Amino acid sequence: MLETLLLIQLIACAAMTGIIWIVQVAIYPLFSRITPENFDSYHSHYTKQVTYIIAPLMFLEASTCATCLFLGNWQDHLIPTLLLATVWASTALIQVPQHAKLSPHKAPALVRANWIRTIAWTTRLVLLASLHVTHS
Repeated sequence: MLETLLLIQLIACAAMTGIIWIVQVAIYPLFSRITPENFDSYHSHYTKQVTYIIAPLMFLEASTCATCLFLGNWQDHLIPTLLLATVWASTALIQVPQHAKLSPHKAPALVRANWIRTIAWTTRLVLLASLHVTHS
């Protein structure tokens, strides 16, 4: 069962890593190119639509992470869990507040701050892939 949960967690993490890289290099930088008169409508639509994709993946990743930490050797799962906690903390404390007052000229700050999540998810993916290989 632990191997299956680890695989599900790895797949969810891989999906989120791919998404965060697209967000980091394409979507967030393009926010600064949207005209001010169209920005609020575009941003509102973007955040609503992207939530349908991201929220289920993040909750799946978090629940499988917690279960693996509980059922497995906690020392094997500690660093990936701390990286996921970093992603969630950054999302709640940095990105969500930035999105709440975002405008085209504030987009570069969002891009800079999002490197926290991009690096954390990428590192987490490498560690989970290594754990999966070890446990297979």
